[in-house]
Amino acid sequence: MKTIILLPKVYGAYRGRLLETIRSEISEMVAELDAEITNLGTNNKNHIKLVIQGEDEEFVFNTLAKEYGKCPQSDTLSLDKTYPGQLVDVGKVGYGLYSDIGIINSRRMDALIPLHQLRNQFELHSSMRRIAETFVLVENLPVEVDLTNIDLYNNKVEAKFNQSTLSRITEWMHDDHERLLIFGANRSDVENSLKNTNHREDIYEIEQLGKFELSLRCKRSTRASGILAAIGPKLRGVPMHLFIPKELEAKKLAKT
Repeated sequence: MKTIILLPKVYGAYRGRLLETIRSEISEMVAELDAEITNLGTNNKNHIKLVIQGEDEEFVFNTLAKEYGKCPQSDTLSLDKTYPGQLVDVGKVGYGLYSDIGIINSRRMDALIPLHQLRNQFELHSSMRRIAETFVLVENLPVEVDLTNIDLYNNKVEAKFNQSTLSRITEWMHDDHERLLIFGANRSDVENSLKNTNHREDIYEIEQLGKFELSLRCKRSTRASGILAAIGPKLRGVPMHLFIPKELEAKKLAKT
């Protein structure tokens, strides 16, 4: 019997449906193997947690770790690695942002991206709140971070955004397409909601940011707010965020 905690997080109004998606995917993967999923749920930070049992459990364990990503132990952290994570507790503190990179064998330990680091990386000397609003740094946004300090004795980790995350945000800011970010939903549910409201043709591209985190890149003639108004009632309780480059650029340039 082996227990594994995977990086993807399951949360929100569709939590049960998302877990069933994972169960279905993994069951299909192990169908021809001597292994079964005897328990599936989440840990206290909403990361997927499951128990594998059978002769092939070690093979399945390694396959799942490769396919989904495995939560790291604190003593394996390295300043030379890039860690995928999701923003958490956004807006709760004014001294920075926290990214949950899945550290499991300690009391809560998320990677702090200090305000001075954010000001430097985004070239905006402003408050935490304004930086978050300007670049749509919101709860559960998938990001990649590079660790800058590891202090296991005091249970603290500091980080900065990896260039891949900065490049993505910069690219979005200079794009002439508006975006709608949807967190905590299956791609199939989002696709169905677009089809049911006759808006699938208004979406240029659906980008997969995380396992259950999507970015809808609208066509140039389409307003993201219109898509939100249309599919919001179909995905009730699922967090959605507008990313409108012109409005965000104006925020960035504002004097206040």
